Amino acid sequence: MASDDLTVEVAGSSSLAAPAKQALEECIKAFGDDVLREAGRLEASQHVGSGAPMITNSMIEEATLLGRRGHIAPRTPKLRHFLQVVSYASAVIAGVFAGKMDTAWGSIGFAVSAVVGIAAFFWGRSDG
Repeated sequence: MASDDLTVEVAGSSSLAAPAKQALEECIKAFGDDVLREAGRLEASQHVGSGAPMITNSMIEEATLLGRRGHIAPRTPKLRHFLQVVSYASAVIAGVFAGKMDTAWGSIGFAVSAVVGIAAFFWGRSDG
């Protein structure tokens, strides 16, 4: 069975304090995760046939270059997906309440769902 452990030696890291060394390990792990994910995406775009996928060293090197140049898209947090769904659902709910604006509950429901929808839209945007 294959192990997910990978030992990497970084020259000069032995002189770092424990918190700095741990921060370096976390950065290397995060970069490695991004490179491997991008290499998998590259492999999927080049994969033909029904055989097992195979990531090559050239795909790893290309993914590394893309990562260094900042072209690897960051993962989208699940909260952002949830907020995007909430913003659309709030628009539908606001539409339902808009048909009942002649009642107090219709007006209150419309206002609440509109505010929730607008807030979720802005918090769920992918541009920050």
